Amino acid sequence: MNIELLAVAEDPRITEFVRLLEPELSEALISARLAEMVGQGYGCAGVFDGDVLLGIAGFSTRTHCFSGRVMFVENVVFLPEARNQGAGEALMNWLENLARELGCEMLTLDAYAHNERARAFYER
Repeated sequence: MNIELLAVAEDPRITEFVRLLEPELSEALISARLAEMVGQGYGCAGVFDGDVLLGIAGFSTRTHCFSGRVMFVENVVFLPEARNQGAGEALMNWLENLARELGCEMLTLDAYAHNERARAFYER
């Protein structure tokens, strides 16, 4: 597996992956929101098996009074056939290392309360 930064504004696969997570949103709306998010410092990393993109995770950094510099992770989604194969753990470890390199004191994310599989993964 290989992990790379993706060009959010130029890579339509990101929109396709976000639609897996948010199927009720149109491609146009996701693309517009991603463009706005890039202007706010949003980045995206992808985990690959050869040339196949298995999953993505978006991230941004910000500073909070209570915690200092924080990396916020969002839009974590994998192809169904790529789940439970270590790609998610590899991507989260990569993001944790990036957060440290960027001087972040905390890494945080959110998950839908009803998404029990995601919650179990993050708790591990």
